[in-house]
This record gives sequence, C-alpha cells and structure tokens, in this order.
Amino acid sequence: MFNSISNKKVYEEVIEQIQKNIIDGDLKKGDRLPSERELSELMNISRTSIREALRVLESMGVVESIHGEGNFICSNTEKSLLQPLSMMFKLNNGKYQDIFELRKVLEVENARLAAIRATDMDCRELLTIVKEMEAESKGENRNEILVELDKRFHNKVASMSKNCLIESLFNTASMLFERFIEDARYEIIQNDMADKFLLSQHYEICNGIIKKNEEKALKAMEAHMRYIEENFDK
Repeated sequence: MFNSISNKKVYEEVIEQIQKNIIDGDLKKGDRLPSERELSELMNISRTSIREALRVLESMGVVESIHGEGNFICSNTEKSLLQPLSMMFKLNNGKYQDIFELRKVLEVENARLAAIRATDMDCRELLTIVKEMEAESKGENRNEILVELDKRFHNKVASMSKNCLIESLFNTASMLFERFIEDARYEIIQNDMADKFLLSQHYEICNGIIKKNEEKALKAMEAHMRYIEENFDK
C-alpha cells in the first residue's frame, strides 16, 4: 500500500500516496492510518516528514487526528472541500450573486434527479418535512423552527439526488454560505404572505418529486429559487 520515498519534498509524496490510496479505494472514510512509526518504516523516511504530511492533510480536511487513538481518514468529506472553496471565494472577493448562482445550479439539478431516483421512503420523509412546515407556520415562535425545517427540506432533496459528489458540493456550499442563506430564510419567513407562498412552493417541489415528474420538480425549484432571489434584499 505504501512505498519507499526518496525525494527532497518528502512530505508532499507522503500526501500523494495517501491521496492515491483513497482514490484507489484502499483507504476509506473512518479508516485508521498506520502509526507515525509504522508509516516511517513503510516509506523509509523520517517521522518528521510523516508529521508534516499529516498536518497538511488535517488542514485539508482529509485526515482527522483523535487524541490517544491515532489518525483517521476524515468521515466528514465536506471538510476537504470547504477550505479551498472558502479561500477561492474570499480571494476573488466573492459576492452574494456568486453564492446564489451556485445554489441555484445545485438546487435545480437536485430536484430533477430526486424526481428520478427518490425512493418511497425518501418521498414520505420529504412530505413529512413540508407538513411540519405547515404546522409550525401557525406557531408563536415559528421563525427559528421554519428556518431549520427549510434547511432540512433542501438537504433532503440533495440526498435524494443519490449523487455523492453533488450532495457533498451542496453541503459544502451550505456551510460556506450559511450566513447569507440564513439571512434570506429569515427575511422571507418573517413576512406572513411570503411565508405562505413559500410553503406552497415547497409543496410544489415535493409533489413533483413524489410523482416522479422531473420537469415539474425542476420548474418548481426554479420558480422557488427565482422567488427567493427577487424577494431577498441583498
């Protein structure tokens, strides 16, 4: 699994070998890596180079270190995407419109794929979330609950796409842009008329998916995203 290394940038080759083992399927989420001493012997390099490589991999979100237990391949794969995406967004002076356009592309495709691939259990769970939205819309302290339910709804649609890459990118985008997304949710939910219309849109998306009508689900999500964009004061 691991080979001897002889190169001036030793730690970079350690990183490459670990990444290759992940890509090849030899290392999976949650797998424990050999100890620093074992890796040092397997690769015929110093433990200092191993530590340096592990520090870089940890900062990338590929490896997580658990005190007293060792180093593991990170179970939360979104962490490995979050740092480079955050850096790119900040260095390029990213704006709300960039955020929204990415969300729109992902949300619309998620809805289309969900209509094709969702299981009966998926559909029941999605409908339950929308019914909870309707029940909570009459509640006294509705705002925080509705924001959380809205988040659950869109996360569920993403998982129903059955595409691990799209879901990971969606979850990463959600983490990166959380403040903007929360602002949009709160702003619309606080308006009673807007909140009712928002609920009807969630039902439309849900119905399109349940009926396995990809065009209806796609168009319903497009209309939903357009409404959010038009009604959020940026």
